[in-house]
Amino acid sequence: MRRVKQLIFLVLLSLLIISGCSQRKNPLQMEIGNGGLFENTFEFSSLENVLNDPVGRTLLVYLPPGYQEGIASNYKYPILFLLHGFKENGRSYQHFYNIKTIADEMISTGEIQPMLIVMPDGSGRFGGSFFNNSVLPDGRNFGGKYEDYITKELFDHVLYNYGKWMEGVTYTVEVDTIPIYRDSIVVDTTCKIDTTISDCPPESLVYDTTIYKIPYDTILYDTTVFVSDSISFQKNLGISGHANGGYGALRIATDYPLTFGSVSAMSAPLSFDSLLNLVPIFLHTYGIDTLPQRYHQIDLNNLDRLGCLFFAMAVAFSPHNPSDPDLSTFFQLTPSGLGVDLPFDSLGDTDTTVWNKWLINDMKTRITNLPSSDTLVKKLKFYIDCGEQDEFGFDVQDSIFYNALLEKVPASNITFETYSGYPGYPALNNSFIYDRLRKVLKFHSDCFTAP
Repeated sequence: MRRVKQLIFLVLLSLLIISGCSQRKNPLQMEIGNGGLFENTFEFSSLENVLNDPVGRTLLVYLPPGYQEGIASNYKYPILFLLHGFKENGRSYQHFYNIKTIADEMISTGEIQPMLIVMPDGSGRFGGSFFNNSVLPDGRNFGGKYEDYITKELFDHVLYNYGKWMEGVTYTVEVDTIPIYRDSIVVDTTCKIDTTISDCPPESLVYDTTIYKIPYDTILYDTTVFVSDSISFQKNLGISGHANGGYGALRIATDYPLTFGSVSAMSAPLSFDSLLNLVPIFLHTYGIDTLPQRYHQIDLNNLDRLGCLFFAMAVAFSPHNPSDPDLSTFFQLTPSGLGVDLPFDSLGDTDTTVWNKWLINDMKTRITNLPSSDTLVKKLKFYIDCGEQDEFGFDVQDSIFYNALLEKVPASNITFETYSGYPGYPALNNSFIYDRLRKVLKFHSDCFTAP
């Protein structure tokens, strides 16, 4: 009898379970939206150069799920400019790191808000432009004006054609004194300025922090130049990058602090001093440590990754002055005799003149030299990370930069992380970018304010 009762109990329990399962709603499967990925090629006059690098560049733009409906409803999407790493291009974020899949998933699950992701091509002769304006002393474009390319031509194109931020917008100044940034405004001819605006000295920082009094009702901002009277506009623009793109993102954001509200850099060269530790490796690779005469015999068409890094930085920061007779660290790059200088000679000794040209472009130096009166950069939100086994020592550089940044920007505005790898899979310069992109997108999304 007892067995019968147990059997009846088990049968009833089974029926209850089956009944419960049939009536219970299955957990909803999150439907992942399908964003758009658009690729076009444009010519940018800023990139004209004597090295014959192409001025036609491919632009990759990620548009979030529901983009067309949002634009039709006059929704102004936040925009993230995402600059690629060394020896890569704008397509790399899709080809290597699958940015579309990451963004589609994170937007669909609500982890980040819908945003545009703009991925331009900033590659150069040796693999990276550092998104810097590379010019000769006579003003000619040497490697190309990559910062102008991002902040003028590309910026204008994106905001008009994708973000819809600029349509019908007129910007005016609502205070009677404003900081004037070089190349940042167009002034109506009726405006009377009590001080002449002069170009910055070639060796100075990009910005001039002098305050000029300008009648607020007579100034006209060119919509290509990013000075906005809208806090919403600024907070919904971010810039990020990996490696040389991370350097470029930080440089551009701090050069144009009235434009961007957030900036991030993954595994970027930010404090150049540690690069000198790599010089013996460079000399040994090309046999220069045993035969110094090989220094000027380096085959520039067959450089390894470190060699490409040094020469790419030379194109960006130390084009050789054609009137300088000192050719001890000179390498010719064009048939007409133009070229670059490395910051060290065949014995590995530092060439101070050339090295100083690199150091004024060093982000630690640029942050350190910010005047205490400059309050604009203090408002930026920063995110910086790097792998602990970075082969170029960028983890050390980024830590040094972080400490310098703490002297200028509130700690609450800075996120700094280093990360380790796994046995057999160290955290090198580009080992974990797929994972880090998730953190970067989340960081910027948290900084954006949905308009």
